[in-house]
Amino acid sequence: MTFYKFGVGVVLAAVMIAVLVMGALVFSARDFQFGVQQLSPQTGGMISFEKLERANAGIDEIEAATSGPRGEARDLANQLAGLDAQIQTLTNDADEARAAIVGAIAEIERNANIQAASAAVDTSARALTQRVNSLAARQGLSPTDQQRVAQLRAQAQQLTEQEAALDERDAERAALVARQRLVNGQVQEADRRVLALQASVVPETDQYARVRGEAEALQSMSPFGVSAHLAQGHPALLSSALVLLMGSLGALLYLFPAYLTRPAPVTIAEIIVRVIFGMCAALAFYVLANAAITGFAVGSTTAAAATTSASLNPFTVSLVGIVAGVMSEDIAKWIQERGRGFLQQGGRPATAGAPASAPAAGETAPGGGLVNNQAISN
Repeated sequence: MTFYKFGVGVVLAAVMIAVLVMGALVFSARDFQFGVQQLSPQTGGMISFEKLERANAGIDEIEAATSGPRGEARDLANQLAGLDAQIQTLTNDADEARAAIVGAIAEIERNANIQAASAAVDTSARALTQRVNSLAARQGLSPTDQQRVAQLRAQAQQLTEQEAALDERDAERAALVARQRLVNGQVQEADRRVLALQASVVPETDQYARVRGEAEALQSMSPFGVSAHLAQGHPALLSSALVLLMGSLGALLYLFPAYLTRPAPVTIAEIIVRVIFGMCAALAFYVLANAAITGFAVGSTTAAAATTSASLNPFTVSLVGIVAGVMSEDIAKWIQERGRGFLQQGGRPATAGAPASAPAAGETAPGGGLVNNQAISN
């Protein structure tokens, strides 16, 4: 290996590393925008990291200021749940005792030939106590009924105590509900402020936490914050830059095997020309591909795909750039043929003196490369 070829290899490797680094940074920023656009289409894939930081600081401040009311709201909810369980148990016990007392009173009244009370009669503990007292004061009851009346008086007293306990629980619950309403009002006001801060960054506030996590991950993994800074750019600009970088990567993918296997040495001028030519071919093919942009849009509506670059999948954009860079000569020839066919269909004759036939597509320069490099090497 000659010193010149070694120097060319060093230049080729340096250019490849530079393209890979820049391509990775641009791709990560564009992929972040694509993810944001999928989560929140109204943002168009762009969010302000400055607004995001201000919103995070405001949300943290609000949550710290309302940590006390939030904790009290949770405690109140737990207390109400426990109190409701107690009230339900006391209500069930009181209803069972009331039903037993009413049944026993009705039976004693039948034995004493007393007209039965209607179904709509008051069955509160106070009313039942009065009916039991009336039976106790009545003459002519059998000893068995008198004994049952004495038991009913004790049961009525117990029912009175149960209803008093229920009243206490109801009063306690009412106080807790009033306090809970006040605390929940404070918490809801804080939540409205939090939602307003989230909406200033992402209109779909339910996706704010995920977008925040993605942004923090991009910032933490971005060297010197480059990717995060690039993510502030417009998706169309980043997609174009990504296509150019992938086009240069495709050109380098052509030059590496040519450098290793082609008898004719690769020159530094060829590297420069080939990289620029790959970028031009990639950009030209990308512009033509955007005429049918709906085929490159993923997860977006037809109307959005026709008007925004945020819906372009960065993997598809990169594939277009790499293929166009590797096959730059074929792409240029394909564009020329499509343009000539378009003009001929429009009724315009071909340019006089044009060659009658193009070189065969299968012809390649001897000794390396993925496609014909004769035009550049000459």
